[in-house]
Amino acid sequence: MKKLLNEKWLVGFLGLIAAVPALSTDMYLAAMPLIAEQWGVSQSRVGLSMVMWFISFSICLLLCGPISDKYGRRPVLLTGLSLFTLSSFLCASAGNVVQLILFRMLQGASAAAPGSMGMAICRDRYEGDRRKHVLAYISIILSITPMLAPMIGAMLLKYAHWRAIFVVQGALTLGTLSLTVVFNETLRSPLSEPFYKLLGRYLKLLSNTNYLLCNNAMGLLAGPFFGYLGFSSIVYITIFGLSEQMFSLFFGLNAMVSMLGAFTCTRLTRYISDVRLITASLFGYAACGLGMLLLGSVHYLYFAVFMAGISYCLGISRPLSNHLILEQVQTDIGSASSFIVFYQFLVGAISMAITTADWGRPILVFGVLAFGVPVVVLMLWPLLIRRTYRVKSSA
Repeated sequence: MKKLLNEKWLVGFLGLIAAVPALSTDMYLAAMPLIAEQWGVSQSRVGLSMVMWFISFSICLLLCGPISDKYGRRPVLLTGLSLFTLSSFLCASAGNVVQLILFRMLQGASAAAPGSMGMAICRDRYEGDRRKHVLAYISIILSITPMLAPMIGAMLLKYAHWRAIFVVQGALTLGTLSLTVVFNETLRSPLSEPFYKLLGRYLKLLSNTNYLLCNNAMGLLAGPFFGYLGFSSIVYITIFGLSEQMFSLFFGLNAMVSMLGAFTCTRLTRYISDVRLITASLFGYAACGLGMLLLGSVHYLYFAVFMAGISYCLGISRPLSNHLILEQVQTDIGSASSFIVFYQFLVGAISMAITTADWGRPILVFGVLAFGVPVVVLMLWPLLIRRTYRVKSSA
């Protein structure tokens, strides 16, 4: 019983640390127009606080991985969560937009630690089917976060000042930090190389062709989802003329469907092979993308239904894809985990830039993206199967 409780505690802990980056972005979105109005600056100026958050987050992702491979996951988490807590309270005390941007950069940099360590700890601690299940449970928590965070932010804005958003972020992270204090280190074989050589570990990682091929192919699947996050409010509010409340409802339902997909994954992996599940989810993804391309512009319900289908298929495939990528590495686990997250955010940033550009028919452009991405991955999928399973069979 004690072992079971410890296992459940660790899975919940991994979900908490993985959710930190999403909480720090999604809770804050609704407050940006209010901050711009209060300080008398443009919304694009306040928007820089989000842009710089992502830039500092992405850069530090690449640093956290190799550092954790040398010094351990626990020190990286303790440092990152401590700085995140501090930077959240600093954001709450910002006196102007420049200070807010600087403090948000610190917050983004520190969020890279929990953002990358979840998968690394999972790879350290679990093997085989158990790892797939844990990754799926983490995906469930990551699906709930985008649904709850905007609601929490909106509620705080209704009853309190926008600064309360950052106070709550700091308080929540402080709670996670207290759990990290009692967390046991999972790194078994720390690197012995000097600190200045750590980033060179990425050269070794990127020379692993199986890892690179799996990561580059499966990471593309995150693109349409990030693209949707970038322009969903434009679709529902500006194009289809729905209210902000209806937009929040559809946004939340989409996150719930993604969570349902991850939950389905935990059940089906007991009876169906990973290859068949990923193949089915890719075909489902492509079918929904084609539906989006052909009918997404006709009515908001068509758009919502096909987007829900895409999210469901992604919810099934994401834990299995991450498991497949992590299976290709035996060392430099922290670097490998960090690069997975970095690459997905890079794909997401490009997809957001595409969907939020000034297109005459943005839903059509999104449909091309949502259909084209899974088709490309399906074309690469037979090669991935041959290479990864050949390695397993020869091992």
